[in-house]
Amino acid sequence: MNDNKLIVGGSLTDALTGKYDFSLKSVIEQSFNVTKNHLGSLLGGFLILFGINVLMVLVLINFFSLESFENSLELQFVTSIIQAVINAPLLGGLMLMGIKHSVDIKTKATQVFDGFQRLMPLIVVSLIATVLNIILTLLLGQLHPNLGLLGSLYLTVVLALAMPLVIERGTGPLNALYYSFRITHYKLPKFIVLFLLIMGALFLAIIPFGLGLIWMLPMIYNLIGVVYKEIIGVTIINNDDPEPSDNISI
Repeated sequence: MNDNKLIVGGSLTDALTGKYDFSLKSVIEQSFNVTKNHLGSLLGGFLILFGINVLMVLVLINFFSLESFENSLELQFVTSIIQAVINAPLLGGLMLMGIKHSVDIKTKATQVFDGFQRLMPLIVVSLIATVLNIILTLLLGQLHPNLGLLGSLYLTVVLALAMPLVIERGTGPLNALYYSFRITHYKLPKFIVLFLLIMGALFLAIIPFGLGLIWMLPMIYNLIGVVYKEIIGVTIINNDDPEPSDNISI
């Protein structure tokens, strides 16, 4: 490794062999504290993401009616693919911001666009994950609707570390998907519990007119960053910069 780089947190090598662990209580507490210090930039990033998605919906509505969306599985599939492609670099940017926050590096809302530095790998990961999710959900849904939901939950959990690996470590898309699948399976029950806790917290956040989402959405991406740091580790450039907003290896 370059002398001016150091890894804070876990180890990818150890993670790939299952030699890691994390405390649910600890990562949630860390994420809460990180969010207190780094709320504004992620919130701004989400507003940018939301605005772009609103524009995308408006464009699609100009071409297709709501009835055609409801009655055409093919159109729903194509729309999901388009959404995956457009959102991939922006979600990657949000994840990178959360990773930076996990090691107390400040960010700006515009850094949501940093994902474009890994544009194609992020798109490939997003497309593969989306297609797999759709296929598994449809196949299992033929047996029972609840099985489709469980299949979607499973894929969401086991592929959760793929995008962070691409955006922070520069891992190739296929390797990132495989690494995420392999790493999460060592502690799969714990990852599933964490995911269910997130879903429960999101549900509670929606109740007060959705105001709780102002806190919860940024916290989720900070949580991803904290979990990533604890398991895989964050590569830091040590250049003694008093304002280390860019002191992360990307």
